[in-house]
Amino acid sequence: MNDLNALHVFLVLMQTRNTQRAAMKLGRSQSYVSKVLAQLRDDLKDPLFIRDATGLVATDYASAIEPKVRTALEQLDLALEPDVFDPSSLSRVTLHIVEPYLVEIGKDLIKAIRSQTDAVIELRQWSEHSERLILEEQVDLGLHTLSDKPQSFYQKKIHSGAGVFEGNLGGEYVKFIISGINEHQDHFKALDPNLEAGIIVDSVHLINQLMDDCFTLRYEPYYDDEKLYPLNLDMALICKASLRSAAKQQWLMDLIVPIVDDHIQSRKEAKKAP
Repeated sequence: MNDLNALHVFLVLMQTRNTQRAAMKLGRSQSYVSKVLAQLRDDLKDPLFIRDATGLVATDYASAIEPKVRTALEQLDLALEPDVFDPSSLSRVTLHIVEPYLVEIGKDLIKAIRSQTDAVIELRQWSEHSERLILEEQVDLGLHTLSDKPQSFYQKKIHSGAGVFEGNLGGEYVKFIISGINEHQDHFKALDPNLEAGIIVDSVHLINQLMDDCFTLRYEPYYDDEKLYPLNLDMALICKASLRSAAKQQWLMDLIVPIVDDHIQSRKEAKKAP
């Protein structure tokens, strides 16, 4: 088999399990996808997919070779990248950033990216789909908490902090939902096991408006490195593991880290100010 495009078709079929959806994703006709699949079956001496009521079901052989094929093509793509990276040649930059960082550093990050490229800049709030989109290479880089993730992700720790109560501590407690962190967990109970949330919101703008009357759990960078906190969190940049050394991802990391560092330093200085 000499056609690398056929292997890309195979990987899209493994993802979509449908020739029509695969064709749409590839920007080709359904007949083209079916023709490539037929050729793959002949070359590899395996049906690869069996059709049932739900769509295409991968054979054991297809499931076994899929991660190997994916890794091989990713490494080939990296090997063929030019040695000199030019951000001005980019057409799009896509980042998913956890709240409240999206609001706090988003403007500075856009300015930094725009100073080097005219590419379309897509900054979105981290969501339940972000990890999948990173693996599908639809998102270049994410900023979120460091956590247990499959080896298909690379996580670069950038700083540490803790959860602290903020706002009117005499008021009602508001649980601020942050995607990927506390949808199904009550981290605030690490600080007060008897506390119950009377209000639940997922808007950073709304939570800020409520702070005169209520209080919530906020993430703060460490101000005192010697102090022990009951709730600790590490922040990380996240990308697809196979792209950790790719020029685009490295460029974005080099842009983001100093912006975050400056933001953290300004918060520390504001905290220490009388």
